[in-house]
Amino acid sequence: MPRSARRQRDGRSDMRARPISGARGFTLVELAVVLAVLGVLALAMTSSFDSVAQARQHNAAQAHAESARLALRAFALRNRRLPCPDTTTWGDVGREAGGGACGPSVNVGWLPYEALGLEIPERGARLRYGVRRGASTDLVAPGRASVDVPDLEGTGGLVAALSRAATITTTSQPHYFTADPAGPSCSGSPVNPALVLVAPATNRDGAGGTFANFDGIHAAFAAGTGLCVAAPGQPTTPLFDDVVVAESPAALLGWLLTASR
Repeated sequence: MPRSARRQRDGRSDMRARPISGARGFTLVELAVVLAVLGVLALAMTSSFDSVAQARQHNAAQAHAESARLALRAFALRNRRLPCPDTTTWGDVGREAGGGACGPSVNVGWLPYEALGLEIPERGARLRYGVRRGASTDLVAPGRASVDVPDLEGTGGLVAALSRAATITTTSQPHYFTADPAGPSCSGSPVNPALVLVAPATNRDGAGGTFANFDGIHAAFAAGTGLCVAAPGQPTTPLFDDVVVAESPAALLGWLLTASR
């Protein structure tokens, strides 16, 4: 049998041995398109990694502030007052100003970590702390209050100061305004918390300065020249990602009365 006939009988053809004439490589235009797509994907991956890192820092700041709020509650329960802020430049000592006998004008400073039994973090992560003070609403040095029943727990002065603080608003004490999706604002009707904590995450606004990680209006709060902070729950923006945790006088009073029973 001829060889060609044997190949046809086996279902094979000489076409399998010949190269396909239509095969070709990439053109320069196609290569350019592929490289452009790869570049976009690489940029997207880099942006995603940056976002993950920023989200991790924001979550860490939130957890830090919440744990500090609980430590302040415990301090108030033990000592029948809130602590003085640490007024040193960087908060390195972690102690209360004046050893706990700070003047009535000292209402903003660093969180006194050592006084709360907390470990002092690195400088860029430390919390800024504001506390309500005033002639009749001083939560650091509450005056003695007369009560109708024996004050066995010694909470009368703090309870009275918290009760009065819940009914008085002022911009001369740490305060915030309604959260604004466009960014934190310092205008409107003020809200005065019993205590407020500001945790820096990253330097979103690129403003730099001594306390660079505090964004926007918190630059003044960190420097001790301003009393306005962002509202708790303020949405992050391209220029702002600080975390604010606050405790209202009414909420702290309710917790204190329940915990003292």
